[in-house]
Order: sequence, then C-alpha cells, then structure tokens
Amino acid sequence: MSPTTSSLHRDLAVFVAGLTYERLSSEVITKVRTNMLHDLSCAMAAYDVATPAWELASELGPGEATLLCSGARAPAEMAAFANGVRLHARAQDDTHFAAKSHAGSIVLAATLAVAQKLGASGRDVLVAVVAGYETIGAVGELLAAQVTARGFRASSVFGPLGAAASVAKLLALDVEGTANAIAIATSFSGGLNQTWIDGSTEWRWEVGMAARNGVVAARLAAGGAHGAAHAFEGAAGFAAAFAGESDFTYGPLELGRRWRILDVVYKPHPVCNITQSAVTVSAGLARDYDLQPSDVASVRCYLNPADRSYPGTLNAGPFLDVGGTLMSAPFCVAMALRDRRATLRGLARFDDSEMLELIARIEILPDEGLPVLSARVEIMTTDGRKVGDELIPDASTYNWSWDETATRVDALRAEMANLGAGIDALKEALLHLEELCSIDALLEATVAT
Repeated sequence: MSPTTSSLHRDLAVFVAGLTYERLSSEVITKVRTNMLHDLSCAMAAYDVATPAWELASELGPGEATLLCSGARAPAEMAAFANGVRLHARAQDDTHFAAKSHAGSIVLAATLAVAQKLGASGRDVLVAVVAGYETIGAVGELLAAQVTARGFRASSVFGPLGAAASVAKLLALDVEGTANAIAIATSFSGGLNQTWIDGSTEWRWEVGMAARNGVVAARLAAGGAHGAAHAFEGAAGFAAAFAGESDFTYGPLELGRRWRILDVVYKPHPVCNITQSAVTVSAGLARDYDLQPSDVASVRCYLNPADRSYPGTLNAGPFLDVGGTLMSAPFCVAMALRDRRATLRGLARFDDSEMLELIARIEILPDEGLPVLSARVEIMTTDGRKVGDELIPDASTYNWSWDETATRVDALRAEMANLGAGIDALKEALLHLEELCSIDALLEATVAT
C-alpha cells in the first residue's frame, strides 16, 4: 500500500462535506438508530453520577439545548459537555474498538446539542452522526495503539475530531471550512489514562470535554478561523505529538466504501470492554453451579496480554470511584461471582468486606492464545471442585441488532427509575428519525414526566 501525500484533515473534510443521506445504506441507517437507542438508554440509567457536569452546565446561560434526562437547558457547548458526561456515566456506551474510543457519547452529545440550537431535522442529525463516527474510526484505526501506549486516552484524543466533523456537517461547512474545523480540533485534543490507574473521576469529564471542544472547533471554523495546514503530519502536529509518529503517512482511507460505524460494539455490562467477557463467564458460573462467595477458594481469570496490560485492569484497590472498579478485572469478576450480574450500584461498593476478601482470591493472568475481548475463568471451590468456562466473542457477540438492543434496553428499565417510562417514545422517535422535522421529541423522551 503506497502512502498518500495528501493531508489527512483535508481527506476527511472532502468525505464529510460530500456526505449525503442518499449515500447511506439501510444497514448504516439502522446502525445509527441502534447506537442512539443503546447510548441514550445508558444515559437514562446513569443515576446521579454526572451531577457536577449538569450543575455546571445549568449555571451558564442562555439555554440553547436540552440536558438529557433533566430537561434543563444550557448553551450548546455546555450541553454537549454535560450530555457527553451523562452518556458515558455508566461506562456502558458504545465503543469503536479499533479506535479504542467511545465514539457515540462524544458524537451524539455534540450533534444533538447543536442540532437543537439550529432546529435541524432528524435526517440532518443522522448524516452528521455518521460523519463523526467515520472520522473517529478512520483516525483512531491509524493511531490508537501508539496513542494509548504513550498514556493518552483515545476517546478524548480522537473524540474532538469526530465532534468537529459532526457539527461542521450540521453547519453545512464546505470542504475548506470542515478541514479547518478538524484541524482546529487537533489542538483541542487531550486526556490521560492515569485516571484508570488511580481510580479518579477524570474519565467522565474527558468525554464531555471532547464533545464540547469539537463543537467549539467547528463554530470557530464557521466564523472564519483557520487550522494548521499540516495539523496531522507536521513536525509538531497531531501524529507526532500524540502518537510519536514523526514521519506520519497513511494509505487509502476507504471513506464511504467501508463504513466504520458498522464495527461499533455495545456492552451488556457497565464495565470496561476488556472485562465484559470475564463478567459474563463469571456470572454464568455462579448461576450454573450455585456458587456463593464462601464457596470460592481461588479464581484464575485469563485475558489476552494486551487487554491485561491496559491501564487499570489489574487494580485490586483501594477504590475511591467507579472509575477504578469498572476497570478492575479482579473487582468485576468478584462482583459477577457475588451478585451474578454487574450493576452501577454494585461498582460503588468500594469498602464491602466480602468483596475485598473475594478480590484477594482472584488472579488475572495472560494467555496469548486468547483473542482480545475474550476471557477464560477457572474456579477452585472450597470443597475441591474445579469449574470453568470461556467466552471468545465472534462478530455478533457485542454487535447487536436493533431488536436485540431493544430487548436489552427493556431489561435496563429497572435501573432507570422514573425515566424508564420514556423508552417506548424513544424507540418510536428513533424508528422515524429521518422523518422528524426537529429532534425535540427525541430529547423529550429521555426526560422524566
């Protein structure tokens, strides 16, 4: 594959500016609906963990866009911030795994805020969302491994680029304007993975800031601001700074031919992608063998070495925030064994003595034979039995259809309190998204009545 000599932000801009509804296949359109249903439902089941972001946004006027679930209004940039936090608050939002990014919570937060300010139609939103996902996926595929190896968080590094692309599309910027929006966004990227190691709270705000910064970048470009001509490839550009790529080149992006949004996966549990399979297997073993914590003598959980080495995966406490527990494979396995499921409330049991004793009996080990996102769990019981199972996901395990997502969302209603009443209206709005003259009904479905 011979590298191109063109500019990455301009190649992305040509695609985004030229993207139309007519270019989207029915498969891509259904995927947008499904992503939005999953992510907005996760926001509705996030309790009050995003409160600081909502309070900050609500203090700033004038109100241009709705805050999900609360119904309060805030300036578009701050609504994007607060809604990004809310969408990500359970850590169960969708993931483009090759880009190691929570694309949906960033792109949707930015798109919905600006679309409401502009009075954009559902069809406009649908196209803008695709533009954002494809931008994050295309850049993330090229650089995610290098970015995360240097300690940066992929979502908050690539997220502003996707948010800027989505908003540029809503603002109907031409190729030049869109290129400037994406170039400016490269200077608004950032965020570190130390949050997972220390179990702190920055992981929530990073995603919100990525959405906010993308909105700002696009609005600056719309006002005539210019981004760097060599934003990605320059000696002090994006690739060199975040990925250590001093001689950055890339092959054909296949934008509009290979739709990266179709690769987006979902989480059945409110924990890190890396521990989804481990939680599923552990909960299944606890149910199948009627295991209680006192029955467990020791546990060996095997992960792919790359997954095992991701920041925070081996953290065994002490824990101060769910940002530590949701990343901790020992905690997540212990929770699954004890509760036979994973919940947001379960992740907050930082000082539970039974959990801490169980964590001390769990080892997380590498197995090069396991693909990424897989897990094998082996349990030795106190009466001398050895039980175990493994899960090696295929292409459909975490990439659900609309119908399967709708079924899982119905099961999530129990964690939504009074917001669950809006799920049927949310489904209806999404099924007719491209027919909506505005997205007010979509946002209202997330708000308690």
